[in-house]
Amino acid sequence: MAAPTSLKYIVDATTFSTVNASTNTAITSTLPQGAIDFYYTGMAKHTWYRYYASVSTSVIETGDFLRLVSGGVAGIDNGIMQKLSNLIVGSSYDIILNLNISVTGTPKLLIYSGLQLISTHTLAGSRSQTITFKASSTEDTLVLFTDSGTTLLEVGSISIVTTPRTIQPNPGEVLYPAFISQRGIVNFTDGVNAILPSQQQCEAYGYTYNKVLGTCSAFTFNSNLPEAFNNNSNKLYGSRNSTQSETLNTLIMGENNTVLGSSRNSIITGSNNVISNLINNANVSGTLGEATADNSIVLGGNKGGDSLGERQTITLMYGGQTDDNSVVDSYLNNVTGSYFQIPENTIVLFETQTVAVRIGGSGAGSLGDYKTFTEVGAAINKSGVLSISSSRTILSSVGTTAGWLPSVGVSGTNFLQQVQGKNNRDIMWATTIRFTQIKTGVAL
Repeated sequence: MAAPTSLKYIVDATTFSTVNASTNTAITSTLPQGAIDFYYTGMAKHTWYRYYASVSTSVIETGDFLRLVSGGVAGIDNGIMQKLSNLIVGSSYDIILNLNISVTGTPKLLIYSGLQLISTHTLAGSRSQTITFKASSTEDTLVLFTDSGTTLLEVGSISIVTTPRTIQPNPGEVLYPAFISQRGIVNFTDGVNAILPSQQQCEAYGYTYNKVLGTCSAFTFNSNLPEAFNNNSNKLYGSRNSTQSETLNTLIMGENNTVLGSSRNSIITGSNNVISNLINNANVSGTLGEATADNSIVLGGNKGGDSLGERQTITLMYGGQTDDNSVVDSYLNNVTGSYFQIPENTIVLFETQTVAVRIGGSGAGSLGDYKTFTEVGAAINKSGVLSISSSRTILSSVGTTAGWLPSVGVSGTNFLQQVQGKNNRDIMWATTIRFTQIKTGVAL
């Protein structure tokens, strides 16, 4: 029996290519609730987060499948989670897990709404598992975990689809409709097996039979309909503007602007600007500006014949907190593991403005001690290799702030804002960064 078309409720659930680089944290409180409590406030949707009790390598991607082990194999209590998106509150969804091997032990799948556990499902037996749940929010969280005992779970893929609509058979019918897929195809059954209906059987229920394809349809699928339904909260003023599927609460004023899929709460004013996939709360103005980060402000300073993002300014924020003298990453929008990426063959002039304030700790000094800094420089991505040069200035310092220090850096194509505090002092950090960008379009 054909399954309904899978929508973008979950990402990276076929190759799990981002898992091994995902955030992985040791949690000492009761699991998995402790992991939810730890991650949820700053959790980004469509992003994997891992946790473990004792062994950090308990959850990994290997051979294009997701592997979780516990018990006597490699540590106890570990798991992985992802905040879903685009759910409809009260609607039912099927989570389909295709496993690499049969389940060993009693691993579980849990659904959380915010910090609250909604449902628990024990996985057992076969290499195909289907879990049905009802959405309690638009962004419920899926958790896979293994606990005490010898447990091994190897997941080849995870897909999420809307639970098919069931249809009551006509009295006395041997063959009758089972459900209608999201593309309008009516699936028939004899009560046990999936069976293709004849034209007569299809039309007896008032459906349309396609003689060429041998399919029975309840309606003609229009690929523009999902987009139209999802875009009913968007407002577009001007000509040739577009918002792709699953874009919500977006305002466009101008011409030839585009917001790519699964983006929310953004504004564009101008012409030929683009907001990338999965970008929320962006503000783009001017000409040929490109927003690639949440909560960013972009000004495109281009003429009609220039390339997208060729000349533009980008303003965004990093944030973090320290309690010792370790050098640690501050994160884009204070979301763990999130960074701004410098495009290939692009140079940026940057200016950072950082403020740090003490909010706790037993070390010397007082609550409210603060220090401010600015750092200016340039970063250049030459054919995929990013380098940086800069100079830093202390603007002000009040109280006991010796050793407090921010610094910029690079990791791959990521622009890093790092911070260093002092032992036994809880310090909050916030940095505004303004980039002036030239994307050259040639190999540097």
